[in-house]
Amino acid sequence: MTYQIKDNLLVNKTNNKKMERKNFIENTNFFSVSDFRYGIDLKPIRTTYEENSFQIKGFDLCFSNALRRTLLNEISTMSIDKVYFYDNSSILNDEVIAHRLGLIPIFISPKIIDYLKEKKLTKKLKILFSFSINHPNTFSRNVSIYSNSIKLKNYSILGNLFKNFSVKPAFKDILIAKLNPGQKIDCECECLIATGNTHAKFSPVGTTFYKILPKIKIIGEIFGKEALSLFQKCPVRVFDIEEVANCSMKRLTISYPNVCTLCKECLDTSDGFDTKIRIGRHSEKITFITESTGVFSPEILFHRAIYLLVGKCNTSLLSLLHNFEKFM
Repeated sequence: MTYQIKDNLLVNKTNNKKMERKNFIENTNFFSVSDFRYGIDLKPIRTTYEENSFQIKGFDLCFSNALRRTLLNEISTMSIDKVYFYDNSSILNDEVIAHRLGLIPIFISPKIIDYLKEKKLTKKLKILFSFSINHPNTFSRNVSIYSNSIKLKNYSILGNLFKNFSVKPAFKDILIAKLNPGQKIDCECECLIATGNTHAKFSPVGTTFYKILPKIKIIGEIFGKEALSLFQKCPVRVFDIEEVANCSMKRLTISYPNVCTLCKECLDTSDGFDTKIRIGRHSEKITFITESTGVFSPEILFHRAIYLLVGKCNTSLLSLLHNFEKFM
């Protein structure tokens, strides 16, 4: 047994853990391929060009984490990798400017990336941007230089390849530097197509995560002072108080279960009331949120991540098949 000193009293910590487990409800369903195949339900919540959130039912947590890691590390994007300086008279060092240029997300059509990867030209063809800014001496104020000053250099075969496609910084208002009168920056930026495994700047998402939906149950009616006490305990206002018809008492109800953070404040019995609330998680109901850096829309990122996962599964099945054939 484990004991803990609390307010000059010995508290049985083991029994407290057992009591918490009684108040905690969990799903114990086993994984089934048929249920997984026909039981997936996807409900969009919010969709913009920069953010996409949807609720998935029947999606196991291991697949959710695999999808999250694929979005972070497996999708190919283009980013500035090398910077060649010809002139830099600003107060910033070459390394600082190169670092800032490398972190600017570059918008490029996914069709171009697929074409270059299919033809194995990602390392042979050099995609160059020019960044040449000169502050005139006509006025004394400093000038802010933004990402819209980065221009694509169309040369050789790339001039025809990028003729119908737009390759540019994803946002025009990213501040790079400030130039005083007479200062100048002249450089060329060489781009590389890679994934987030190479460097975080190639990751197409700012963040992507999933939240497991909480499960809350009231196993008995809660009225009066007990209802008011539980309503005031909850920091995110999951519960609400409603008036009972033909009765002067008020009853506790669950109004916003999705915002519950599982802080377990509602399970606290220090005020003398026995808890009549059970909390837990819907392990098969999650909210998946993806925030893009602007290089691709979240819908394109989600589809490409799914295709990559399918490709990995097919490769694994093929490898298993070849290994079984050796022993047969």
